[in-house]
Amino acid sequence: MAEDRSHPRRGVRRRGRWRVPSATEVSARLVGAAVFNTVGTSDPRPAGSIPVHLRQHPVPGAYSALVRRSVVIALVATLCTTACASTGASDDPGVASVAAATPGVETLAPSDTATPVVDASTTSSVASTTTLPPTTLPPTTTTLPAPWDVPGHHHGPIPADEQVKCAADTGDLAVGTPLVVAGFDDRPTLLQPAADPTAPLVVVFHGQNGCIENVQSRSDLDVIAAPSGVAVLWLSGRAIPTRSWNTNGSCCDPASTNGVQDMPYVEAAIDAARSAGLVPRRTLSAGVSNGGGMAISVACRRPDLFDAAVSVAGWAPIACDRLPLSLLVFGGSADESLGSARATQVATMWTTDVVSCPDPPTEETEGIRDTTTWSGCSDGTSVRLVRLDGVPHVWPKFADYDMDDDIVLFALGLGSAD
Repeated sequence: MAEDRSHPRRGVRRRGRWRVPSATEVSARLVGAAVFNTVGTSDPRPAGSIPVHLRQHPVPGAYSALVRRSVVIALVATLCTTACASTGASDDPGVASVAAATPGVETLAPSDTATPVVDASTTSSVASTTTLPPTTLPPTTTTLPAPWDVPGHHHGPIPADEQVKCAADTGDLAVGTPLVVAGFDDRPTLLQPAADPTAPLVVVFHGQNGCIENVQSRSDLDVIAAPSGVAVLWLSGRAIPTRSWNTNGSCCDPASTNGVQDMPYVEAAIDAARSAGLVPRRTLSAGVSNGGGMAISVACRRPDLFDAAVSVAGWAPIACDRLPLSLLVFGGSADESLGSARATQVATMWTTDVVSCPDPPTEETEGIRDTTTWSGCSDGTSVRLVRLDGVPHVWPKFADYDMDDDIVLFALGLGSAD
């Protein structure tokens, strides 16, 4: 399970092929959800036009508040427009800016930076003809960008010459704020907080013989997560001399053969992140290869700390029974390290032993990607299995599927039933 492998470039991602939603679709779905939750109507678009992963799923808090405010703006604008029609056209620039924003969806485009606001000091003529005072209007709100629109995102495989091989002098290449984890000074620990301290937190485990800078160089999580509203905590295995994780006592070397106890470090690192000001509304474990196994192991051992696990080319190293944990698992059909069926086995185990999913899964195939999603499972959980045809033991970034975008959406509750 070497961690420095790359996959030949497959070209640039085309949004028309990869069905994880585009920025426009996400914005439209968020507004539809806000209308549904606020005024009791269903999504106005035909069901067939909505991506499978976004149909009738709840919207996470950071986005939900935003779209609800946009709906309020639209309602107030309608009232203002009616009032102005009865008293003559208004030349108030504040009223004009709200009226122009009435369509609503446009104000949520990722390229927008704020929603128009009526200046309370210039609305006396409107206030005299409507029952809604200007003080009911929301403050200006900055939208969060879709993960694939964050500058620096690789739309396709990351070139091999950009990937970092772990060495004694490569630690400075890792991105994030160093955290002091008492008792674990030999383990670099980095935090990338989001602007909102309650944002979801993803705890990332590198692979066997890996390091933080290696997994960052193979993915875009260090670039896109925080700007998209997801905090990331990067952890390091103990160096003896290379780093790995002891998932179950027998894998993986050198941590397993040396009897390294990783769980106390994981717990202490999360405590340090909270001491730094984070109060995440949900916490996910995520990792690749050996780290993918560790992500499942820690979530199953400490369901009080974690709400979900993300396994990238990993496996389930321990038994996991009846826990309120969601799962996102990826596997390639050409995985020479774990085999082509390992991800499917993990998903089957999860829907059999960990959660109960009464409804049949939805299946979607696009290009080399095949996605199976179980929604509405016990305790509000979901399970998503992603398989890529012809892809080996890698962190996937292809035209048909980007692991980084999917992790961010999964953490935010988009594209899942969480």
